[in-house]
Amino acid sequence: MATTRTTGSVECPISTRVTLASADDLDGITATFTQCYDVSGAERVIIQQVNDGTNGAVGIDVVEISHDNGETWKADALTVYPIAENDFTGTLCVGGVLNVAGTEPTHEATFKAGPYVGPTWIRIGRKTSTITSMTTYDHTLTAGTTWTGGAPGVYMFTIGQTSGAPTAIA
Repeated sequence: MATTRTTGSVECPISTRVTLASADDLDGITATFTQCYDVSGAERVIIQQVNDGTNGAVGIDVVEISHDNGETWKADALTVYPIAENDFTGTLCVGGVLNVAGTEPTHEATFKAGPYVGPTWIRIGRKTSTITSMTTYDHTLTAGTTWTGGAPGVYMFTIGQTSGAPTAIA
């Protein structure tokens, strides 16, 4: 007799994993905005910082969000926790910072962020200057620090938003 297996959850879909910052991408933001995503309505965003590139120095990865469709960006200082921390009594990642300057995880470090109510875009800030070639959005990255020599990859998936890939802002 054949059996039917049901997978996934209609109530709380989990997206596929997407790249927020490529390994060895020293400044973290592409000129086409293809590594920024719409996470509006996500119950949670799971972020993985993975040591899958050349070990770098100096750099700091910061989770940055925009609630006005990219007009302004700020560090997500209120919802980013290491995955093992309690949501109510745990220690936040101060200023949305994922790592000590120039320190990559041995293998990977996992974080949780959100929930995000209303329009919300997310990206990783690594660059300390601006991208002047893009005029539509505010591209001042004041929260992160540019890596030198190499950088970890940063990936994410959403919970409670979509079962496919989150929408890239491009």
